[in-house]
Amino acid sequence: MTRMVGRTERPEVWVGHVVLASHDLPRALAFYESMGLRRLRELNEGDGLIELEMRGGTHLVFVLDPAARTDGRAAPFDLMVDDLDAFHADLHGRGVETSDIERGAPFDHDSFTFRDPDGHVVTVNNTHVEGTV
Repeated sequence: MTRMVGRTERPEVWVGHVVLASHDLPRALAFYESMGLRRLRELNEGDGLIELEMRGGTHLVFVLDPAARTDGRAAPFDLMVDDLDAFHADLHGRGVETSDIERGAPFDHDSFTFRDPDGHVVTVNNTHVEGTV
C-alpha cells in the first residue's frame, strides 16, 4: 500500500460518494453542472438519481425525493475551490443566494455559503491543498 510521504503523493483514502435528496433532479443537475461538476451518466427519469463527479473522484449523488426538505439545512459536506473570490463572484453574479466571504473562518479557510435549488446550504472554502492531490 502506498502512503503519503511528505506532500509528494496522494493520501490513500478520500470521500467516495456524498448523497443529497432533490425534489427536481433536472434542476439540481443543471445547477451543479454550471459550477463545473461533471455528469457521469445521462439522467434517466426512471432512475430516480443523478451522479456528478467532483475533483478528486468524489461523486455527488442526488436521489429523487418529492418531499425533499428545503428549509435551509446545511449540506452534510463542504466544497473547496482554488479561487474562492472568483467562485463567489460567479455564483452571486448568476443570482445564487450567497453569504459574504468570511476570512479565516473554520480551519483557517476563507469561506462563504450558498443555497442550492433544493434549499441545501453549502459551505465553500478556499483551498490550501498542496502537491498532486
